[in-house]
Amino acid sequence: MNVNRYDVNYNEIISTDEIELILARYNIGKKPLAKLLGWGETTIIRYLEGDIPTLEYSHKLKSILYEPEFYYAILINRKEVLTKVAYRKSKKAVIGIILSSKLNAVAYYIVNKANADISPIYVQYLIYYTQAFSLALYDREMFEEDMQININQVPYLKLYNHMRKVGVYTLDISDNMLSAEDRLLIDAIYDSFTWYGPKALQKLVYSERIMMKISRDRNNDKIISKVTLKAYFNEVLRKYDINEISEIWKYPDIRIPKLR
Repeated sequence: MNVNRYDVNYNEIISTDEIELILARYNIGKKPLAKLLGWGETTIIRYLEGDIPTLEYSHKLKSILYEPEFYYAILINRKEVLTKVAYRKSKKAVIGIILSSKLNAVAYYIVNKANADISPIYVQYLIYYTQAFSLALYDREMFEEDMQININQVPYLKLYNHMRKVGVYTLDISDNMLSAEDRLLIDAIYDSFTWYGPKALQKLVYSERIMMKISRDRNNDKIISKVTLKAYFNEVLRKYDINEISEIWKYPDIRIPKLR
């Protein structure tokens, strides 16, 4: 079964196949899942045997299936109802799913650096600059997603909405999730830009965005393509004499005071 977390009809009752997929994806048993959700121990068993869940219960199960971050938040907050073995197995499974996206891996590396003391919008700006300088300095994308144009003025809206919904949590990320080069670049972005607050970074991102050509992706959504982003930040490298990651600080330190 193809799992697309962004194309879900929450008004339809969850199917038994979808419930089975929850158990398989998150490596958790029927009774432990019911306990995790604060339901009767046999609730999931009854649904699999043909009982129809209420729309409220169905909505929660669909949110769990299609939004791993939502499941992770429940797992962390209710871990005391599971055995240590069940908790560890399910935690490993859900983290693997979340971090299967390189965008998420970068985001949660940043969250871990901040020990989760960071807002979803601030994470967005740091992800954006990581992508921009990776394209300009290394001639490669850090992740495949393009910058989105939306009324919320956040570059990666779906990730932003997930973090707003479930909160910001640290994740156990192994060293092989990101290369050493990736981590060095993210560290440089973090060190260079976190001197400034979210409002300053918002102004900076906006000042850049209005100078870039807007394109359309295959879903006809407005984006700033990676080609456009790379071209803009190649000019940033030239203008601010940035030749390596240790010099990234020059850009915010020179540019942001001029925006105030």
